[in-house]
Amino acid sequence: MDLAARFISYADDFERAYADRNWQRLAPYFAADAVYECKQPEALAFRVVGRAAILERFATVTDAFDRRFDSRTITFGPPTVNAARVSITGVVLYTLSDAPPLRLPFTEVALYRGLEIVHLEDASSDDALAAVADWMARYSDRLAG
Repeated sequence: MDLAARFISYADDFERAYADRNWQRLAPYFAADAVYECKQPEALAFRVVGRAAILERFATVTDAFDRRFDSRTITFGPPTVNAARVSITGVVLYTLSDAPPLRLPFTEVALYRGLEIVHLEDASSDDALAAVADWMARYSDRLAG
């Protein structure tokens, strides 16, 4: 399997895990010593190390943010592969009744060792963060939970 196909398989399984909360489904995609981080924008920066910590981070973040909306849809373009590096850009669209949709553009970069991700990095622009902050200031009182 090429790395682009492997990454798409991971993305598909991420959505399955989101739906049924079985984050262990994603364990085979990550090396035991994998790193997951976000460096930009600085306000959202984090770094977690280890497969178990990464899966816990997915569960925690989606529970604290994504699940508070009525729905979320992720669209992305085709992955770009350069040796062991796969990158993809896309948009997460969050919907909430009686509020305009919230659009969050993102870039994700995965570095592989064999077929396992050893480093996963998420990034959004400062402009995207500003748009999220503006949306939250106006509509966050309507979020569930």
